Amino acid sequence: MLPEVLVARSKKVIDRLKAEQANNPKIPHYESRPGESCWPLQPDDIKTAGYWKQERRRVPKGAEPAAYVISGQGGSLHGSVLLTRWVAAYHLDQTVPMKPKSADAN
Repeated sequence: MLPEVLVARSKKVIDRLKAEQANNPKIPHYESRPGESCWPLQPDDIKTAGYWKQERRRVPKGAEPAAYVISGQGGSLHGSVLLTRWVAAYHLDQTVPMKPKSADAN
């Protein structure tokens, strides 16, 4: 059995996340991975339900998010600071196929 992952966040980050969550109170907000959190954890089927980016599909402009999911745990990547924030998540049925790239588009 794997040990539980504990999510450690500063009070400043938690306060910012709560303020952002208050902007969209009717849309569900989920933690990005299991652990100790003041938000509900993502459902087991969140990936199969189509919340994540699908290859060759896009979300039409103006589509309302089905949920918000926390993006990672902060930190930095190659010197760029990655903020822990809410990211809009969409069901697969809210997406449309992308147009194929034509060879003469260059």
